[in-house]
Order: sequence, then C-alpha cells, then structure tokens
Amino acid sequence: VWVKQTKRLTMWMVRVFFAATVAFSIPVDKLLSFDAFWKGSLMGVGPCILTKVLCALFMGDAKFVIGWAMVGRAEFAYLIAQMAAASNMIDQETFSIAIWALLY
Repeated sequence: VWVKQTKRLTMWMVRVFFAATVAFSIPVDKLLSFDAFWKGSLMGVGPCILTKVLCALFMGDAKFVIGWAMVGRAEFAYLIAQMAAASNMIDQETFSIAIWALLY
C-alpha cells in the first residue's frame, strides 16, 4: 500500500528536481537563438539519430527496434552538459546547442 501511495509523489518530485537542477540552468536567450537551434538540430538529427538508425540496417530481424532503441538517451547527458557549463568547460552558446541536440 505504501509503495502505491508514494509512487506518484516520488515520480512527481523526481521531475521537479530534474527541472530545478538542469532546466533552470539553461540560458533562455541563448537557447532561443536561431544559431543554437539550427546547429543543435543538425547535431541532433545527424549524429544522434541518423547514424544509430542506419547502423541498425546491418542487424538481424529486429533491426529497426535495435536502431530506435539506441537513439534514446537518459537525462544523464543533460546533467553532464550542465556540469560542463557550470565548470566553464563549455560556453553558454555551446551549452544551448547541446541542449537542442539532446531534445531530438
């Protein structure tokens, strides 16, 4: 009973925690620039999606299931990008491009 009652609250709190740690660190003015959008879209569609789906063509019967399964990335990539931006390893524009690429 306890697990059923706290599961909804826990899932909601995890989403709020993620939004408060990573999403609030995104610079909105840099993120909504056209330059960051097209560069991030190019990175997101090309290396992040297309290569994995095309790689799956050489697999067996479940080739597209395997290809699309490789496309999924966890929230860990957002955390790594946020930590790199916080420690000045990447600038805000590069961080915005990485966020757009991870949205795909």
